[in-house]
Amino acid sequence: MSNIFTSRDPAGVVVGQTGAIFAFFAAGAMNAHMSGIAAARAARESNNSHVLRHQLNQTINYAEQIMQVAETQAAEIERLKAENERLRTAARTSYESARRLAQKVAA
Repeated sequence: MSNIFTSRDPAGVVVGQTGAIFAFFAAGAMNAHMSGIAAARAARESNNSHVLRHQLNQTINYAEQIMQVAETQAAEIERLKAENERLRTAARTSYESARRLAQKVAA
């Protein structure tokens, strides 16, 4: 590389050296910019991941609540079926008793 003091074209040497220095700084600035973009993208993806994880946890909790309600309702349905069967038996017994009594009175 030539020296500005010994060159025949000192202005050209200064331009060349200054251009090389600015190219070096521009490359560094571009590298830093691209690193910043990559970091911002990673942060955004991490944030999106946290948001999705939170939404998934909310959905799981809601599904568990619905499942508990369904289990409670299923138990209530079974209880009501048993009560219905008990009432049918009681009604049948009462009807048969009333019929026998009516036959005795008629006879």
